[in-house]
Amino acid sequence: MSRPALELHDVSYAFEPDGVPAVHGVTLTVECGEWVALVGASGSGKSALAQLISGYLPRTGGGRRTGRVLVDGVDPAEAEIGEVARRVGVVFQDPDAQLVQGRVEDEVAFGPENLRVPAAELERRVTDALAAVAMTPRRHTPVHALSGGGRQRTAIAAVLALEPPLLVLDEAAASLDAASRRRLLALLRRLHREGRTIVTMSGRMDELALAAPRLVVLDAGTVALDGPAEPLRRGASARLEALGLLPADSSAAAAGPGPSGGGPAGSAATAAAARGLPRTPAAPAPLLEARGLSYAFARGAESVLRDVRLTLYPGEWRLLCGDNGSGKTTLSRLLMGLLPPPKGTVFWQGRDTARRTLYFLASEIGYVFQQPEQQFVASTVWDELLYSPRAELRLRPQDPEPEELRQRAERMLAAIGLEGKTDESPYWLSGGEKRLLSAASVMICPKRLYILDEPTAGIDYGGVRLLTNLCREAVGQGAALIMITHEPELFEGEVVKRWRMTEGQLRDEELEEAKRR
Repeated sequence: MSRPALELHDVSYAFEPDGVPAVHGVTLTVECGEWVALVGASGSGKSALAQLISGYLPRTGGGRRTGRVLVDGVDPAEAEIGEVARRVGVVFQDPDAQLVQGRVEDEVAFGPENLRVPAAELERRVTDALAAVAMTPRRHTPVHALSGGGRQRTAIAAVLALEPPLLVLDEAAASLDAASRRRLLALLRRLHREGRTIVTMSGRMDELALAAPRLVVLDAGTVALDGPAEPLRRGASARLEALGLLPADSSAAAAGPGPSGGGPAGSAATAAAARGLPRTPAAPAPLLEARGLSYAFARGAESVLRDVRLTLYPGEWRLLCGDNGSGKTTLSRLLMGLLPPPKGTVFWQGRDTARRTLYFLASEIGYVFQQPEQQFVASTVWDELLYSPRAELRLRPQDPEPEELRQRAERMLAAIGLEGKTDESPYWLSGGEKRLLSAASVMICPKRLYILDEPTAGIDYGGVRLLTNLCREAVGQGAALIMITHEPELFEGEVVKRWRMTEGQLRDEELEEAKRR
């Protein structure tokens, strides 16, 4: 009888020796050839388990582990790195945490090269891995030039090229568009049929969780449910909903009325009134405009945006949708001024932003990055949340916060469910908690426009609800909001309008629908 692919026996882990365990008393066996979906809300311990299985924790990341972890019979925290890499490949939640090379093909070849795979075999592996994630056309592209979804697919290909018998994917579909998610699901089904052992980790009952024959549910770092997936989903739906892994009953949601007239800000004002929020009168002029915006990253390079035209009014909430690499993040950074737009193409309250400083635009526009770690600057959750308002008030490090600001920060932490984690490092939070904190740390400072880049990637349904509440309140108070997302279905019932990017061109879905009528 062959030994299990993965064994966890009474495993606990804390990031600090005397800290609260992120994983507590987990016992789990995964047999060779199994596909197990490990599902849990933000903070349930999924990513910590993935890093324990890979050996990153505690070997490199530190902390304290107790219990036994075996991958094909070896402890990943003690075995040689090469031995671990031959047994398990882990795709982490943040692709940037594991991308180390300049070009896509070099990134995919990096692992097998270090395992001394012969040249001919190396070429086959790289070619097959790139084809599996539809990245062959981008083989020679610099990794930094890829979209978030492109970097995620590159990270998946880099692990596939190792051809490990055990494949662990931690929220690997979170940054992917719908077509890429379908492609990944088909790939995992094929690998499973071929005998590969697969463990997928999700913050919701997503496509990957629904496809696995076995379901393991984590709650607060422990195994809450474990069994055949379909009977467990049917019999424990109420508990899965309570844990934020299934959406709450939509009939009970306070979605407000559908879009209505009354000027450009009419729909937001109607929604605000329905929810008891302050009403904002219709804006007499646009807040933000793009007029014939085209953009290429270098002179002579292919344009990534072509003749983009848009108008945004105060109180509007827009979803910016589109496939990976369609230009969504590039457009948002041009609107914010993080990339310099061509003169005469982007206007803030009627004035060309090419003549405005980034400092001025940052005082008017709040930007939430796709990867939260890119904007963390403080060592604790509390200091991270207060960093921007303290800077705006020109407070010195030794100066206490004004009472009104302290109360606002406490309300904000309660609103995102982090009131008990004020002294923790932002980097120790779960992926979903990081995204909520990054949004809150921007939205705690009143702005006229907020731009959020993929803020729901990997967040459980409870986290989506908390984020939606923050956005709804901001819009109700008159701010405009642009949210880049691959998951517009999460905001059904909200008063939102959609833009869609397709190969660098922008379409207004509501306007096109109105024309068809």
